[in-house]
Amino acid sequence: MKNLFILLVIIFSFITTYSTAQTQLKIMSYNLLKYPNGVSGINRKNDLRYILNEAQPDILMVCELQDEQGSNEILNYCLSTPDNRYSGATFEYNHSGIYRDLQQMIYYNNQKFQLINSDYVTTYLRDINHYTLKLLTVDADTNPVFFDFYVAHLKSSQGSYNENKRLDMVNDFVNDLNNVPQDHYVIFAGDFNLYRSTEPAFQKIIDPNNHIIMKDPLGCSATNNCFWHNNTTYAQFDTQSTHTQSVSSYVGGGLNDRFDFIMLSENLFSNNSVQYQNNSNTAFGNNGDCFNNNINDTDCSGSFDMTLRQHLYNMSDHLPDTLILETNLTLSNQEISNLDVRINEALPVNNQISFSGDFENIDKVIIYDTTGKQIYIKQNYFKNEIIDLQKIKNGIYFVELKMNEKLKIIKFAKSV
Repeated sequence: MKNLFILLVIIFSFITTYSTAQTQLKIMSYNLLKYPNGVSGINRKNDLRYILNEAQPDILMVCELQDEQGSNEILNYCLSTPDNRYSGATFEYNHSGIYRDLQQMIYYNNQKFQLINSDYVTTYLRDINHYTLKLLTVDADTNPVFFDFYVAHLKSSQGSYNENKRLDMVNDFVNDLNNVPQDHYVIFAGDFNLYRSTEPAFQKIIDPNNHIIMKDPLGCSATNNCFWHNNTTYAQFDTQSTHTQSVSSYVGGGLNDRFDFIMLSENLFSNNSVQYQNNSNTAFGNNGDCFNNNINDTDCSGSFDMTLRQHLYNMSDHLPDTLILETNLTLSNQEISNLDVRINEALPVNNQISFSGDFENIDKVIIYDTTGKQIYIKQNYFKNEIIDLQKIKNGIYFVELKMNEKLKIIKFAKSV
């Protein structure tokens, strides 16, 4: 009875966690610095692959993508996974201004999102790319949840002329917002090249008279002015520059500017079915102690280790901007646990069972009968390895699979 009680507690707590759990949606925006060919002498695809593997974004929005070759390389190599869970929009060259290259793009976790439409807003300089995606919930057909992602690279440099050009581009974005239903979730992200929140472009983004009101996750607003340029107060949020010296295409100056943003529509702060996770906005790789320094400086210690920071240093003169959204909605492919494991054989199984999924090996496999008794234990199980069930009687069983902090419990039947 004691074993049965333990088993029931495990399963009940697991199901309870599943029914009330928040699913995270990790959003990333990254200026890739003229990818793939803009930095001489460095093949950066392995740097980008490492960074993305560490970050594990569900949405990746990029700036300064040069061509279709680079776009395909990101999707097929840098974002490659055993379960092929990433897709991307179709690459198009810039339609605005006189320069065709340095375009924006989106990639997404196709287990969580479906791309509905791909469009662009023309400006005097560069497109603002507009992508509409649907969240893949269990009732997506009857109660769809839509996201509109806008990806921009605004005019660079200081001075009133450049500030007004940034404002011109933002006005084009705001005008396009009039076409977006107000129940959609809107994300406006990219390299904005803004130096302070009092700039006209920033104030226009957060204007309460806009058709859809946008907010800064850091709380900078019309009444809460923020000046992040060369200001240690905002050092942990700086995304540019990863280099102190201007070398090749890298812009120098050290880490002292918050140029990269992910702005969110007001409904993502309103306790809806999808919402911003408080304090999750992060300059990925910035430990907060690297002000005016190289990102790979030995003094910039913290949770982001040197290996990651070296890849970030090689990859771009920007850091990725990231944040987390949470949803209490059930996704259509959502598993009971966060460990991606499935039984290979058709149920009921016969004299063998094996498992596959997004893993190479699992720390421990335990099989319980319905009384809670452990009838099989195996340490270090390898993907697709056969477990012999010939000595196990026909009946109903539970298999528990553990890997690091992840867990999966699967109910199965055996019948010969």
